[in-house]
Amino acid sequence: MGYSIKLTGKNKKKAESLLVDVVSTLDSNHIQYALEGGTLLGIYRENRLLPWDSDLDLSILCDELKKTDGLINDLKERGYRIRTRLFENDTIPFKKGNLRIIKIRTKSFFGLLKGNVCLEIFVKYPHQDNVYWEVAGNKMAAPKAFYKDYKKIRFLDTSFFTPALTEEYLTHKYGDWKKTVKEWDAATEENSLVA
Repeated sequence: MGYSIKLTGKNKKKAESLLVDVVSTLDSNHIQYALEGGTLLGIYRENRLLPWDSDLDLSILCDELKKTDGLINDLKERGYRIRTRLFENDTIPFKKGNLRIIKIRTKSFFGLLKGNVCLEIFVKYPHQDNVYWEVAGNKMAAPKAFYKDYKKIRFLDTSFFTPALTEEYLTHKYGDWKKTVKEWDAATEENSLVA
């Protein structure tokens, strides 16, 4: 989701710290996640967070939701600001009231203000041969096969999970993912968009 910041300077350092801390908390809660979107693209292609990106993205399958209460409590105890968004309507495979996204930020000014950098965890729901999620009100889909197996990649002296078919997944989302594109709107340009 686009925010008005870029992951440069202090925001880059905050983003790196946030990513490592959240992934550590996911791991300690035994939640299977995957790097997602521009976060996956930057780390896999360039071994960095993309400086023109404006947030961090992870994803989980809905089967992991039973473990998210512990995750949310742990992150709150660590001083993070957590917001969840639910689906507002029943549209296959989503049900009204199901968790759509978890947004995680640092707090500043004695907890009164939210930090600049946001990490979003998208919840993906399987249906038939695909998994589905929503970005900015748009339904997205990818083959379920991308979430059958995972592998780890190293970044910031930390292991991060990605879909085992990383390059195939990136091709599905972006087409020619090896080509640098600095202006990108996931809500309208991504190949995962369901018409």
